[in-house]
Amino acid sequence: MSQEKVKESSPVGELKNSDAPNKFATSVGYLLTRSNPERAVGEAIDQLILERVHWENHELANSNETLYSLLQHCYSLNNAMSGTDFTAKALRKGLANYIGQKGYQFKESSPLISKIVKCVFGVDRRRVNAYSSALRVAIAEQVAVMNLPKFFKDKGGIEEVRRQATAGRGKTMKDKVELGRAVLESDVLAKVQSDTLSKNFSNQSLEEGVVLLATREDDGSFAIRRVVQSNAAVKSALAACASVGQDKERAKQFAEEQKAIEADRLAAQAALKAA
Repeated sequence: MSQEKVKESSPVGELKNSDAPNKFATSVGYLLTRSNPERAVGEAIDQLILERVHWENHELANSNETLYSLLQHCYSLNNAMSGTDFTAKALRKGLANYIGQKGYQFKESSPLISKIVKCVFGVDRRRVNAYSSALRVAIAEQVAVMNLPKFFKDKGGIEEVRRQATAGRGKTMKDKVELGRAVLESDVLAKVQSDTLSKNFSNQSLEEGVVLLATREDDGSFAIRRVVQSNAAVKSALAACASVGQDKERAKQFAEEQKAIEADRLAAQAALKAA
């Protein structure tokens, strides 16, 4: 994606060349140690905006390092807000308050990361979509916060990550379900058994799997709330796991390519010996 220099005033004053934004204020550690995380999240986003404006005005043409750092902070904020503990809930409420103050509009289905990116990078839809799409790929692949810049570099940059994600959207629901079935052969994460679960299972509705609807509790455990035996729900869950099948397909294709290369090498050696 071509990067354009955006002229925008800072929310807390103009930045000069020598004005270095306070990067510490954007860290999750700073948020978590504040007495009022609900308020702190707005302050952190304002600091990220300062960083972004400084990058656009002084560094944009030379390097993507600061962009990756900004996205790393957005990614870290998203992770901190994604839990069920008191602090995560307070951070989400603080973000909602910040969004209300700025007058931004989001659909109910908008991912949390998209909201954060829009708050930091403004209302340029094309830019926000590109960055949030790339970050959603990182979330899906469970990239560690510290590894995010390396992840983007290894993948060929933000635009390449976004392009690969967009290409995957072209698959039909049926294609995604077929790819997602690979997860049924993956390692077992955990086994649960109880009389209550058994009573909620219907032998009259035997699909290739069931969906156990659960919530993550404050103590880190998962509480199963419902056994869902719906063909549509199961297919949706399998489609959501399509990346597992895609990874298996890529691994299989790579193995076949390596096998073909080795076969060609052996054939060439045999031809030389016969000559």
